[in-house]
Amino acid sequence: MTSAPESPRTLAIIVNPSKFDDIDATKAQVAEFAAASGWNEPRWFESDPDDGGVAAAREALQVKPDLVCAMGGDGTVRAVASVLRGTGIPYGLLPSGTGNLLARNLGIPLDSLDDALQVAFRGQDHPIDVGLATFDDGQEHAFVVMGGVGFDATIMDKTDDKLKKKVGWAAYAVAGGANLFGGKFSATLEVDGAAEDSVDCLMVLACNCSSVIGGIEVAPGATVDDGQLDVVMLRPNIVAGWVGVAIDVAIGNRNGIASIRQWSGREFEFTLDRPVLAELDGDPIGETASGRFGVDPDALLMRLPVPAVRHPSLGAVATLDED
Repeated sequence: MTSAPESPRTLAIIVNPSKFDDIDATKAQVAEFAAASGWNEPRWFESDPDDGGVAAAREALQVKPDLVCAMGGDGTVRAVASVLRGTGIPYGLLPSGTGNLLARNLGIPLDSLDDALQVAFRGQDHPIDVGLATFDDGQEHAFVVMGGVGFDATIMDKTDDKLKKKVGWAAYAVAGGANLFGGKFSATLEVDGAAEDSVDCLMVLACNCSSVIGGIEVAPGATVDDGQLDVVMLRPNIVAGWVGVAIDVAIGNRNGIASIRQWSGREFEFTLDRPVLAELDGDPIGETASGRFGVDPDALLMRLPVPAVRHPSLGAVATLDED
């Protein structure tokens, strides 16, 4: 007795067309790869700038896809993740734009669409955590890489989009340098219900990954599959100034007299002495004077390379192919 042939599978792609000079050529390349892999013609859903791709992702679920891919910047990736969270549908990344924060942390190829498609169609599935943030508006937002208030949000808000297209990550450094000496505020933090002393700081950043910008390990030890977040607080270095801050980041100095403190946990609440700008995965979302960061463990099923690329932000998945 012979088994029935496997039905062709369906790929749904949420795309931000503004990231491509020739979107039709890109679609043709993906369709050719899908056909060669025995899949149905890909279903395409264009993101709406008003919601970053949330509506498109919800529409994509209606075709009952076997795989959903995001093809856009970090905002598109976050929007699609917020919809796929908890569904168990595999999520692939086809990196576009400058940041590609999650793809960088998962070892997904950035410079070759064919290589990224290879991972999406033939990779391994592994669950990762999703971060949750609630600010003054009371609405819960999902994020996959980072959520923060203060200096990080200012950098993202002040980065020139045209310069970013020309020089990539260097544009963030330009924005950071121009805003180094302002924005101090007082913050009180609770970590899993335990209150920390109120301190003056420049940034409170919840990290789901160790690297959140330019390959720098801002939150050493943070992994996407450990069931918790790492919160980093950047404080003015009274002794060494901004040179000390740079050194602390570079060498991973934490929790002493350094400029940076780091906590691991599942729930963080913060109160600030004044409203400051907030961001999620690099997208500024307005000012807030208080908020909460939490985690939804193993909520998103990601499609990763085989074997998994060894990266500080990957924990258990690094041993999948050795068991």
